[in-house]
Order: sequence, then C-alpha cells, then structure tokens
Amino acid sequence: MKLQVALDLTEPSIAIDLARKLCSAGAVDIVEAGTPLIKAAGILIVSALRVACPNVEIMADLKTMDVGALEARLAINAGANIVSVLGAAANETISEFINEARRLGGKPLVDMISVRDPRARLEELINAGLRPDYVGLHLGIDVQRSRGLTVEDLISEAVSIRNNYGLAVAIAGGIDEKVAPKIKGTNIDIVIVGRAITQAPDPVAAAKNIRRLLGID
Repeated sequence: MKLQVALDLTEPSIAIDLARKLCSAGAVDIVEAGTPLIKAAGILIVSALRVACPNVEIMADLKTMDVGALEARLAINAGANIVSVLGAAANETISEFINEARRLGGKPLVDMISVRDPRARLEELINAGLRPDYVGLHLGIDVQRSRGLTVEDLISEAVSIRNNYGLAVAIAGGIDEKVAPKIKGTNIDIVIVGRAITQAPDPVAAAKNIRRLLGID
C-alpha cells in the first residue's frame, strides 16, 4: 500500500514547497499534480514537482477525455510516472492513452469518477483488451450525499475489483485519519489523500499519522 497526496491547489509555489517538505520527510510515496494545479500552472508543474521530489513517484491527474496519446506523452515527458484518463472517455481514447503511456514507461490509471457503474465499465474495457495499470475509484462528496454511498462502500468496491480482476486499485474521496483505519489490512494499492494533509496545520505530521493508521509504517 502507498500513500498519495493530492495537491489540488492552484498556487504553484505553495504546492512545490509543500511537496518538498512531504518528500523530504518521507511522509508520502506518491505526489499528485492535481487537476486544478495543472490547469492553473500548466503541465510543467509536473517537472517542478519532479525536481522537488526526485525519489518519489509523480502522478499527473490529467483526467483525459480526448487526444489520449498526446496528453499521456505531455505528462510523462514532463516527468510523471502515473497518468490518469477518465473511464467515461471513449475506448479509442483510453486505448491510445494506455499504449502511449506504456511506450514511454509510464503507468496509466483509468479514473472511474462520475462512472455510475465502475465494475460494468471495467468489464467493457477488459473485454476490449484494455487493462490499465491502475483503476481509480473516486467518490466525490456530492455523489456520496445524493446516492447514499459511504466510504465503506468505496473500500468494499475497491477490494472486490482488486480480487476479481487482478488490477491494482487506487481510492480517493474524503479519506482522513478517521477513515484510514478502515483501509488498514486491505489489499488496496494506493490511498489518495488531499485536504486531510494539505489543509492540516502540520501537513507532514498529518501525513505520517495517516501512514501509521493505514499500517504502512
């Protein structure tokens, strides 16, 4: 299991400084250039995070919906190890994205945010010969409220996909120190945490505590 911090910030200097502190302290395994950060600062923010954190993986949360090969190439050439494409994208886009990411040595993640039935969509992809390195399950707060879904549902679905399809899974959505113990002991591969780290009074201490609660350290 790895801990990923989602830098869903809009000020590049703040994001880079925070990333440097977290990486220097060994508090996270993966640093994510969040979608808002990429939109605010451009793809070269990935390069800046690579310089700030030379010994951890960098994830570019592109949320690609079209021109899959191009966007994967831009991010990986900038220094990303993991790149995301939306599960709601066309199979052709996902195929180009996966192929180009792997050609360049990157790891493609299919993000199932806003996909009503992630398992059914995953089966469609597998039947089309498309198997990403990671399946991302992301439960937004609005969706939790409107559909009555809980973080426990998210964890259960992630474990089920991991066990039944043999694909690595990443989960995100409201994960904090209260949720982390519920994930401990599962075979979930990546746990993505945003505000519980980035908005904490002491982000390094918060990240280390979540690592402990997840059973990583």
